[in-house]
Order: sequence, then structure tokens, then C-alpha cells
Amino acid sequence: MSANGRSMYVFRDGKRSLSGGVLAAGLAASLQNLECGNGSAARSQAVLDALLRAGELECGLTDADAAEAPRLAQLTDLLAGLLAGAVCPAGREVWSRLLPQEVPPVLQLTPPEGFTYYALHPLDFADLAGAVPLAGRTAAVIGIRSIGTTLSAVVAAMLRGRGLHTERITVRPYGHPYDRHTGFSPSQLRWVKEQQERDADFLVVDEGPGMSGSSFLSVGEALVDAGVDRSRVQFLCSRQADGSMLCARDATARWAQFRSSAVHPATRLPEAAQNYLGGGYWRHELIGPDPALWPASWSQMERMKFLSPDGRQWFKFLGLGRFGEQSFERALVLAEAGYSPVPELAGDGFVTKAFVPGRIMSQDCLDREVLDRMAGYCALRQTVFRSLEEPMSGQLETMLRFNVSVEFDVDLPVEPGRLFPVYPVVVDGRMLPHEWVRAHGVPDRPIRDDCRWRPGWLMKCDSANHGDDHFFPGPATDICWDLAGAIVEWGLRRDAADYFVRRYQAASGDDPRGRLPWFLLAYAVFRLGHCKMGAEAMKGSEEEGRLLSAYRHYRQYAAALLPPAQGAAADLPLPAQGQGNQIDPGIGL
Repeated sequence: MSANGRSMYVFRDGKRSLSGGVLAAGLAASLQNLECGNGSAARSQAVLDALLRAGELECGLTDADAAEAPRLAQLTDLLAGLLAGAVCPAGREVWSRLLPQEVPPVLQLTPPEGFTYYALHPLDFADLAGAVPLAGRTAAVIGIRSIGTTLSAVVAAMLRGRGLHTERITVRPYGHPYDRHTGFSPSQLRWVKEQQERDADFLVVDEGPGMSGSSFLSVGEALVDAGVDRSRVQFLCSRQADGSMLCARDATARWAQFRSSAVHPATRLPEAAQNYLGGGYWRHELIGPDPALWPASWSQMERMKFLSPDGRQWFKFLGLGRFGEQSFERALVLAEAGYSPVPELAGDGFVTKAFVPGRIMSQDCLDREVLDRMAGYCALRQTVFRSLEEPMSGQLETMLRFNVSVEFDVDLPVEPGRLFPVYPVVVDGRMLPHEWVRAHGVPDRPIRDDCRWRPGWLMKCDSANHGDDHFFPGPATDICWDLAGAIVEWGLRRDAADYFVRRYQAASGDDPRGRLPWFLLAYAVFRLGHCKMGAEAMKGSEEEGRLLSAYRHYRQYAAALLPPAQGAAADLPLPAQGQGNQIDPGIGL
């Protein structure tokens, strides 16, 4: 593998344009819910939701340099104190005084990844702040936006609870993701000098570090450049980092120059969530103990999953507060349609479902029933999961051109609009065979009011959130992404693919054939980049070999599609013979 695996373009820009008025109204409503919360658990969840909304809005206002940002920061601090157990005024009069009176009509926001994808709880950082060693009695907390806004407020609240004089600010590093830079404004530089005069410990707070560590490093080095002694700077992280594995410039030497502390993962879980299945461990439970049979997984990027001790309940993290609401609503719709068990909220961003006992599917299981079921599933998503967000087609086209250029040294001319969605939807994004289960037996609880699953019913696993995570394709994409995913992942030959597409068209009324060739290429190119970057990120692990094997498979598939994609192929550019699956010709193709 060439040395540019980390240069592949697989993470989309998650920045979204959101209504400032809607965000402010949501925060106001969450504060009212806080007042109405009955019971300690309900009130804790209400405080958490309000804090996440306040931190998000504070971040957006600060990025926009809005005058209301400092006042809203006081509200974020108050809510962080409530969550951390502080005793402070928290009545409607206080909250209404701190709510923003004027907000910009549109704010640019990026979902806080830890709260949205990785089961990071704000109180994990409160626990860390309660134990981190400090030299003095004054703390200066610097949050790295986006998620560092909320996390810095929680850390500051806990330090105040320890009796330390604590102040906080937030910063936004800029530049390439692997080479961030931080520049303090004049007012921030004055704040840093004031903290130095108080002999403060400087705590830099963010999730991560990510693949590079450059955001943390940029803030730490900006503090040193401002005259802060390096020994007084400490990074508070969501994971322990090995500097030799970070890809920022001179990361090993630079990271070693700063102290860092990390939270303990997965400390707030549903009571029955005891058997860990994240990080690829689900393969042992669902596929068997032979690693040779396991599909590749960039396991560092998996969502947190658990199985109950009796094997009857499946737990998965969908997102804290409002960040998991839409995924949960999608899961309910899919359960109502009979594609999965009914989800139930389990607290702190987790949902639980009945575990589906059955056979994990593989390409060898392909038949007409499987194609019919997948076609109906795609038709359902195309109908009910329409998205009002800005289409991701521009980013998809950039990803396709860039990755083809890096991988094949080809300047691919992608005509504007080739990947524009006819109907923007939240796609599934994971149509691989092992994401489907042929059920055994009958569940304890109904999937919907009028039916239970039956032996042999094909169920879709993990179907609510991959279409809106931080990878491509994003939450406003053409359903052709899922159609292409099924064709590529199941290795469909031309006859099987044609049948599948026609069954989808019959169920949805949408003819995708003119759009599909470009999505096939885009899907294969994304997957080769994803596996290539994952293999490099997991270098030296057992997973590296599986990811490299998958990378080579997708690369071969994409290479076969390049010539017809550069032309104007009118039909599906699929292998006609010699590879992939076909279905019984007796079914009337």
C-alpha cells in the first residue's frame, strides 16, 4: 500500500447551516422541561439535554462573533454546574435572563462527535477534572470548539467545586486537519496573561485526539508562544494517545512535551449492557470464533454496542439528547415496517432492542427473496426518509475526483450534477451482507402491533444512523448510494443487479438506471479509501490485514468501473461473467 492512506478523503464536512431562532427556541423549551422534570433520573436527562443545547448554541454564537455569546456562556456554565451536582440558582427567572435575545438567522454548526457517535458523556470529563493533579489553586480552562465548548464548561464547574478559582474560554483552531494552528485574539492574549499572573494551570479540553492530534498541539504551542510555561499546560482528552501513532508533523516529539490525561471510557451504561460487542467484538458473537470468517472493520470507528448477559437484549449508542433523536425516530419507522425490533430508550443516548437470533447473511445466501427484501427496504427509505438538508452532491463529487486522482492517478471529469439526488434522503449506508440476519424463532416482544417476526424473516441490523455519521455520503443523498452499496457488497452480476433495480423501481416508482453508474463508482471509491485509511490507522493490528484485503477488493471493483464512468455508459457497468453472484435464471429475468 502506498504511503497516502491517510490522505484519502472519507470524512465529510459535517458543518450544517441551522436556524439560530430554532436553536434558541429549542434551548428555551428544554429549560421548561427541566423545570417540569419529575424524579432524579428524568431531571438529570433534562439538565443534560439543556446543557448540550446551550453548549451548541454558545459554540455557534462564538464562531459568529455574536454579542450574545458571553451571556449564553454563563447559562452553559450554570447548566454544567447543575449536571456536575453544584448547588446554584436555577429558576426560570435566572434562565430567562441568560437566554439570548437576538441570534443570527443562520448559524454554522458541526455535530459534537463524541456526544453524537462515540458515547462520550459530559460527566466523564467532570470525573476527570475531579481527579486531575494541579500545581496551584487557579485553573484556566480552554475548550476547543466545537465539543470543547460544553466539555470546558463541565470541567470548569467541577474545578470550582474543588474550590479552585476557574475561568474558561474557547478557541477554534484552523487549517488542514493534520496541521491545525491556533491564534489567540488580543482579548484572549490578555486573558492568558491574567491567568499567568494568577499562577494558573492551563487545561486544554477536547475530545480525541483524532488521527493527527494537531488541534491539541496547536493550542498547547500557542500557549507556550504566549509565554506560558510548558509544565503548566495539560491536555484533557477522551482517549489515551500514543504520539507515535499520530500523523501531525513531528507528532511523537511534540506530544511528549505536554502532559495529558484521558477519561475512563463507557462509565455510564444501561444496567444490562454488560457484554461489550463494539470494536469488532460483535463478529465473535454473531459470526463465530474463527477470525478468518470475519469481515473487515475499522473497529476504532464503531459505535458502542453491548449484549445483555442473557443474550436477549441488544444495546447501542445512538446519540445524547437531541443528537440521537432523529436516529431513534428512524429506528421506530423501520420497526413499524417490520425490518427490525422495536427500539426503546435506555438512557444516556443508548437504545435497546430485542436481539434477533438467526443466521448472518453472506453472498452465498443470495436469492430472489433477498433481492426483493432489499429492494423493498430501499424503496421504503426513499419514500419515508426524505431530507430537507442541503444535498451532499458537491462533497461527493470532490471525494470521487480526489480519491481517484490519489489512487489511480487519473483526472476524472465528473460533470456537475452527476451525483445530485433526485430525492435527497437519509440512506442506510451499510448494505453489506453481514448487516442482514435471517431470523430464527419468535421474539418475546412484537416488532409491531399486528405481527411478530417469523422464522426465515430477513431483518436489517444497524439501520438507523450510518447514513448520518461523519463519513460519506451524508444525510441528503440519492437512494442510489444504497442501491450501489447492495450491488457492490453482494457482488451482483448484471442479471441479478438488473432484477434488483427493477424490483426497486416497481416498489418506489423511481427509475434510477440513468443515475446509478456514477453512484456505483463513487461508492466503490469511497469504500477503497475508507478501508485504506482504516488499515493505516490500525497498522500492526490483526485488523490491518482484513482492511487491506477489503481495500484491494474495492480498488479492483472501482478500477473496472473507471472506463465506462469516463464515457457515458447507458447500462449498469457490472461484470457480465466470471465474478460476482447471479440468481436463478428460472425466475423470469
